[in-house]
Amino acid sequence: MKIGLFKWYRNVSIAKKLYFTVGTMALLIAFELFVLIFSINTLSSVRAYVGGEGLWSKAQKDAMYQLLKYAHTHDEADYARFQEFMRVNLGDHKTRLELSKPHPDMAIARQGFIEGRNHPDDIDGMIRLLRRFHGDYYINKAITAWANADRVVAGFTTIGEELHEEISKSNPSQERITDLVNRIDPLNAELTPFEDEFSYALGEGSRWLENTVLHVLFFIALSVECTGLLLAWSVSRGIRKGLKEILVSSRAVAKGDFSVKAKAFSRDEIGILANDFNMMAEELERLGKENKEVNNSLEKKVRQRTAQIESKNKELEQFAYVASHDLQEPLRTISGFVELLQQQYKGQLDENADKFLDYLLQASERMKVLIKDLLDYSRIGREKESRQVDCNLLVKEVMADLDKIIADTGATVHASSLPVLQAYPTELKLLFQNLISNSIKFRKSNEVPTIDIGSVRENGHWKFFVQDNGIGIDPQFLDRIFIIFQRLHTRSEYEGSGIGLAHCKKIVEMHGGRIWAESTPGEGSRFFFTIGNELS
Repeated sequence: MKIGLFKWYRNVSIAKKLYFTVGTMALLIAFELFVLIFSINTLSSVRAYVGGEGLWSKAQKDAMYQLLKYAHTHDEADYARFQEFMRVNLGDHKTRLELSKPHPDMAIARQGFIEGRNHPDDIDGMIRLLRRFHGDYYINKAITAWANADRVVAGFTTIGEELHEEISKSNPSQERITDLVNRIDPLNAELTPFEDEFSYALGEGSRWLENTVLHVLFFIALSVECTGLLLAWSVSRGIRKGLKEILVSSRAVAKGDFSVKAKAFSRDEIGILANDFNMMAEELERLGKENKEVNNSLEKKVRQRTAQIESKNKELEQFAYVASHDLQEPLRTISGFVELLQQQYKGQLDENADKFLDYLLQASERMKVLIKDLLDYSRIGREKESRQVDCNLLVKEVMADLDKIIADTGATVHASSLPVLQAYPTELKLLFQNLISNSIKFRKSNEVPTIDIGSVRENGHWKFFVQDNGIGIDPQFLDRIFIIFQRLHTRSEYEGSGIGLAHCKKIVEMHGGRIWAESTPGEGSRFFFTIGNELS
């Protein structure tokens, strides 16, 4: 099954891969929302039972007070008040008996809870809790305590009726009245442990449910983040590997070497493109001569394939933009519910529960950042218009935007005279901003950051550099740092989503250039990028 799913995912179209990715994340988020809503409703019902127990206990105590008063005053109004208070206990008793039936009458059950003075808005939830979880250890224990308490309360009703009968006689016996009154305290003593057991069982069940739900929510939130990153990395890696194969083969063909074939790793658009390119190369090799007609055909096919790649790239960018934009809403809902749980229950639960709530909120915030970064990444170059840009002014604007972090760290940024060139101003500003902020972020703890920016005219284009005295990069990782969501450090060491340098690479390639880095660990890094002469 796993092999079949993997094979299907590898060979399905890129658009379907992305739909599958977003669908999987949306399903996990929807399940998380369901668990969250279910847990809040269940905990609210438990709270209603705790409140109902308070009403039940108070009504019972008030009834006993009125009964004792009636024994002394013989006032029928006191006996009527005794019966009124007892109706609270009898109403809850009516509901318990009805819900214990295989096919209970919900109208009778609701009426019983209303007579028990429970809030009407809580009644449906209380009924659902009892019916769904009557087999649960804690709920079953609470119901048993409730049934035992009802049995004891029935004794009060009997005492009240016998006392009323005696007092109503023309010549009541004081000895008989005293005997009945003396039976009240033992019943009270017998009732109290059942009341305590009911409250304790609900409290234990509530804590167990809270702990279980928090573990489940934490696991789901972690699954959403890991699944999204894994699937996004898988799609990106598949596209990157396939395009690299086609690029290597095309460079060999351009030099007249038809032996280098592009390997097709899947049967998606990239795999089909690789096979088509190989067929084209074989056709050229069979012809053996690149005459004018063949050249024209080749150029036409190259243009067609280039147009196809550009079209697919635009579709992927559009899809990533829409998907990442739409994912923000359910994630914002999750964050809102988690914050609501923190506001209502923080400090009331155990230490682990508060910690898990913090983990959930942190995971949601990290996912927000990842989705926002993906959205920003997809927006780069969507509506581009090049114009003359003074890089000196651009760097000054970036330094003004980063003024606070520069002041906080004491960083020194020095830029030599930079050129005026044709570029996309917004993207070029983001490029400088990412490189400068990275140089400040990855600074050494015992040194003030020093950053130098410069440029040189080389082979008909401008070559820029941004150099720092930071922690440096291990040379074996220099090829990885420009891949989306690649991180060389944990979040506890340095914040960020690992997309900043991917932004830089995309921006440089928009300008017809390339970007690379040279670095020695502990001695700082030097980032280079080139900008072409003309932009279309």
